[in-house]
Amino acid sequence: RFRNLTIQFVRAVAENYFDGQPTQYPEELEIRGNWELYITIYHQGDIKGEGEWKGKDEVLSLVLEEATRNALEERGQSLDKEDIKDVRFLVSFPDQEFSFIEYNGEGKELIENLVIIRSLDKELILQKIEQGKEFLLRAVHEDEHGFYKKYDTLNDDFGNRLHTVYSASIIYTLLKIYDFDKDERILEGVPDWGDFLLSMQSKDEETYGAFHYSYYFKSREKEPRFVVGTTALSIFTLLDLYNRTSDSKYLESAKSGGNWLTTMQEPDGWMKAYKEYENGKWVYGEKKSLLYNGQVLSALSRLYKVTGEKRYYDAAEKIARCFTEKVEKEGCYLGDDYRSKNSISSAWVVMSLLDFFKVNQDEYYKDIILDCSSELLERQKQDMDEPLYYGTWDRAYSTSGNGWLAEVMMEMYKFCQEQNMG
Repeated sequence: RFRNLTIQFVRAVAENYFDGQPTQYPEELEIRGNWELYITIYHQGDIKGEGEWKGKDEVLSLVLEEATRNALEERGQSLDKEDIKDVRFLVSFPDQEFSFIEYNGEGKELIENLVIIRSLDKELILQKIEQGKEFLLRAVHEDEHGFYKKYDTLNDDFGNRLHTVYSASIIYTLLKIYDFDKDERILEGVPDWGDFLLSMQSKDEETYGAFHYSYYFKSREKEPRFVVGTTALSIFTLLDLYNRTSDSKYLESAKSGGNWLTTMQEPDGWMKAYKEYENGKWVYGEKKSLLYNGQVLSALSRLYKVTGEKRYYDAAEKIARCFTEKVEKEGCYLGDDYRSKNSISSAWVVMSLLDFFKVNQDEYYKDIILDCSSELLERQKQDMDEPLYYGTWDRAYSTSGNGWLAEVMMEMYKFCQEQNMG
């Protein structure tokens, strides 16, 4: 209530400033104390005014009024009465590390410039799914039908290339959303999106079956870089498309990708990370990546389940053994040549072994899956006094990383149900 009253009062001060009307002071804000506060005015994403006021033994409403007027009177701001309807006010109490921003007439709590959601319900989750879907549908190139990697909000720019791995993952995600909400736009887009994905698969003898990492659409050049994770995640999507459409072109493409992946496996079972044409010759990524190996293990396990072709199982089993040996030696909290020990890499071991367990139900793998997923749960942060980090995982700093970990936990939940484990 305090945040809402404060925001409403600040807006009233601003509106009265342009109307030349006196301000009415709410009794609830007649709080006397030592105050230091800042008012920032945003209009269409730009800062249009900043004002501050400090006072000892003063009434809060008077301090808020002065800071708001200072922001409005700041030299260079060009707001008028009509603009005020569309601005947002940020109120900060730096000495108390407390701030909030206006949204729909309310004051929303901020921590480190992020709006904190103190309660989560189904309606909010549905809203975020819808917003995420709409963003993904905007992230496709209208002519090429591939998807961009990221969006630069400041410059309103998606960049100059389309990424295969993000295209595959977005198609896969949108298909899952279709299962949920039956948005026909998704099915309408599938043929073109699928064709883009197929077009990124190499037909050259040296890299036959692998997927180019990205495509520069202005120069129409495909990047001569082939990452095993890109091909693995493309297989995820191709198998899903085959399952939904029964179109053999998707299965044949997935098998070609799987065949190439088997050529990238070292004798000890670990995968080379990539193959790239550089300075007139082919070079290989020699560092070990749990992320890439996990993606390949999952892809080959799924491919074997659909085709029954033993070469995919044999290659998958080698990676599974690499993972279990690493767990036996180092425990469940794992890192690799790219990253020190972290929850995301550890989760890929769990997720990929889950896929492998579907084609080899040895209790040994099940025990490792359960032990390592339980340890992941212990690494989730549960301190409710730290709302910015509550629910995140140790050494998982991005929204995508924490989202991925939540996805793995959902797969574990379904796995436990299937195993009648409550």
